Amino acid sequence: DGNDIMQLSDEEKANISEEAKEAAREMGQAELAKKLGDIDMSAYESELYDRFYEPVAAEIDQLRVVLQGVEARSHEREWVGLQSFGDLDDNRLVDGAAGDRLIYRRRADVPPDPASPQTKPKRLRFVLDVSGSMYRFNSLDRRLERCCQMAIMVMEALDGFGDKYSWSIAGHSGDGPVIPFVDYGQPPTDRAERLKVIRKMWAHSQYCMSGDYTLEAAEAGVESVAESEGDDYFVLLLSDANLKRYAIHPNDLGDALTSNDKVKAYALFIAGGKEADRLASALPFGRGLVCMDTKDLPGVVKEIFAAASLENY
Repeated sequence: DGNDIMQLSDEEKANISEEAKEAAREMGQAELAKKLGDIDMSAYESELYDRFYEPVAAEIDQLRVVLQGVEARSHEREWVGLQSFGDLDDNRLVDGAAGDRLIYRRRADVPPDPASPQTKPKRLRFVLDVSGSMYRFNSLDRRLERCCQMAIMVMEALDGFGDKYSWSIAGHSGDGPVIPFVDYGQPPTDRAERLKVIRKMWAHSQYCMSGDYTLEAAEAGVESVAESEGDDYFVLLLSDANLKRYAIHPNDLGDALTSNDKVKAYALFIAGGKEADRLASALPFGRGLVCMDTKDLPGVVKEIFAAASLENY
């Protein structure tokens, strides 16, 4: 917001007393509460919203096309004939007498016909990085601004797809792994409500404590998206790739992303340069992605759905 930022070294932070840290936390929480109160009371600010919306307006349309074109993936259990084992198929008795061995049937998961309608919504969980480093380094590479643009893109593109997608947005920071912004089944209904989400994200990043809960956020995202039945399950975790500082190994993040076989969870690194590339390549194949330009997000989402389509067969 234009204010100068003073960053302490790790050595200076280590010398801060626990009492001072607790006082800083209380001050931050008080300022955050005041800021959130101001947001809830302020009028709709079209100019501020357009600051995030206009740079990605074309990409929102592209993402809507991608979301509209995603087919049903839910598998149904059906009787499958011409099997070499299972229950005897009464319709194949004559064939069995003639020596045919494929006279059994069994229950199996059968993928839907490509033209079949989607009967259950796909479950989506967006886990966004609203840590202090996002605010601190925004002046260098616009990482927090790009994160907010991605949130606008997601909220705008999913508008009107309530029957097809059930989705939520949560944040992660040094304050914890789950900072709720949008709950399942309760999407923001207009630009004013979407603006409130963005302003809450920005305020949280500005006033939260240092620390990292990326692993726990990934685990919570996977658990959350699988809580209710859906046609398919996706988690997209955004991070500024600042994991090495907190001794978080890519293998541990990979384990968190793949902790539930039915959930397709991905880490999307939106800052960090070479470190982002290193982390993405170290994760299980296809689960780490790098997106330094917000305009590339529709292509990333399309790639994710395409990979999931192949994974289901």
